[in-house]
Amino acid sequence: MKLDLIEAFMATLHSGSIRAAAKALHQSQPGVSKKLRQLEAELGVPLITRSQKGIDLTRYGEAFAVRARAILNETDRALDEMKQLRGELEGAVRIVLAPSSCVDLVPQAVRLFQRDCPQVRLDIYEGLQALAIDQLRAGHIDFAVCPLWEPLSESEFIVEEIERMRMAVVTSVTSRYRESTRLAQLDPADWVHVGAGANISPLVVKIFERAGLAAPQPRMECYSMTSTLALLVHSEAVALLPAKLAQQPQYRDLLVEVPVRDTIPDYPLYIIHRRESPLTPASRVLASTFARVAGAKH
Repeated sequence: MKLDLIEAFMATLHSGSIRAAAKALHQSQPGVSKKLRQLEAELGVPLITRSQKGIDLTRYGEAFAVRARAILNETDRALDEMKQLRGELEGAVRIVLAPSSCVDLVPQAVRLFQRDCPQVRLDIYEGLQALAIDQLRAGHIDFAVCPLWEPLSESEFIVEEIERMRMAVVTSVTSRYRESTRLAQLDPADWVHVGAGANISPLVVKIFERAGLAAPQPRMECYSMTSTLALLVHSEAVALLPAKLAQQPQYRDLLVEVPVRDTIPDYPLYIIHRRESPLTPASRVLASTFARVAGAKH
């Protein structure tokens, strides 16, 4: 299967029409149409249907788009790797980071990485396990730094623990819950769940179950650490966050660790990448930098 056929298909998908795809690829419209027919003939199934509004994917097209996207991402990564192996540390590294890792781990690691690889672009996305695994499987990112709520297949992923963070319930210094000593006292509070998707954070569920309590339903949900902290500062909401957040200079006078006596387990962070997609030289530098910075803090 030729790469230009896949590129024509993905350009058509992204552009919404064959005409727009031809313009984006600087090719003729009949030429792009021919490539799409060749691809469908090679696969033996129809990938798109044409309409006055543009194109729609068939069920075969939807399935193939996932594979095609991963192929093109891996191709880009291969080109970057060849340049980097020649000593040209260029290209891009794309990663997903858990919001909690953005407190102090990310600034230090990124500063060192930019010193060592100044010509490499770094793309950072915030997210937890579900997003990270989806992005890894699609080939969108090189690796992720996040906790694991569910075990991963060792045949598919390489997982390395780099840090265990002490977690705490955090709230505003003016919150009525700031001196609570039991989780039961926090049951009526507005809990902010950070990037947990449609579900409650598994770590929150775990600490409440250990205390013999039902986990609180999320009243607010944030996919950004910045938004989470802003909500906590300006309300009486509470959240389960790394304890060091309340100790950061910019939040020391605004947030406080709630002194609950119930056991709160540590929060392990892992570097995760696909076993079948080796890290490029630049992404290896960044991954090792994260591990080194995390190790130096303990």
